[in-house]
Amino acid sequence: MKLHGRPAPFLEWRCPTLARPFLRLGITLAGFLLWGITQGFLSDVFGLEDSSIPSWALLSFIALIVLIPLWRLVPRVAGWFGRKNGRIAVASSAVLFIPFTVIAVRSGLLFVGFSSEWFLFAGALLLLAASEEIICRGFMMDTLGFRKSRLTGLLLSSLAFAMLHLGNSHAAFAGIANIFLAGVLFGFLRLVTDGLLYPILVHWIWNLATGMIFGWNVSGHTLLPTVFRTAGHPPWGAFGPEESILMTIGTLGAIAVLVKKLYLSENKVLPPVTEPSE
Repeated sequence: MKLHGRPAPFLEWRCPTLARPFLRLGITLAGFLLWGITQGFLSDVFGLEDSSIPSWALLSFIALIVLIPLWRLVPRVAGWFGRKNGRIAVASSAVLFIPFTVIAVRSGLLFVGFSSEWFLFAGALLLLAASEEIICRGFMMDTLGFRKSRLTGLLLSSLAFAMLHLGNSHAAFAGIANIFLAGVLFGFLRLVTDGLLYPILVHWIWNLATGMIFGWNVSGHTLLPTVFRTAGHPPWGAFGPEESILMTIGTLGAIAVLVKKLYLSENKVLPPVTEPSE
């Protein structure tokens, strides 16, 4: 049987139906632990003892290679690259971005300039966004798709995504809850566009715009190199715009745009994950 253009994964068609959720959970935990262990090993090999964003981003991205053998054990819920429905993806992202852009402009932007580290950190944020999206919206969303449901993997991977930020500085319930909603948004972006390209780009542009253009904190990360500083104090705490009620409203609005595309399309129903027959 073919799944998304390739043979059914070996462990899927060999594994009894009742055992498949446990198999998927085991693959998920093994992959996540192996990813973390590999980062530590690479840190020792390359002598990167500091925890700066550029070094952490590089190690996180390189360590993703260990997921490939495990990822191939389960069918995919969507593609890997994906360029479908680009206009819908842009429209949904605008629902989230525009209000914060208005706040920044109305607060007054003070030009700081490009520092020597700006491009280094911008590249590091791209690697971090790619790493988090590949492991959460890619690997975990596929492995946690229990009971033939894409939504199960989407929600559980979003929960894991939120938990990855629990150790960030100034973490609070509102911020973690909004990061969960952001994970749901990125998950729907993968389904609508059939790949990880748009989730990675939107994730990266969010961090870049809020942290390195407008000069706000990003999920608790402070003092990133920035092009501007806002003159007024933003209407949220030290965790950053991720803890703002405006983020909640904007993210829910962006999700609604994507859900409408999925559920009111020709198919009417979100297609389930295709499972091999017994």
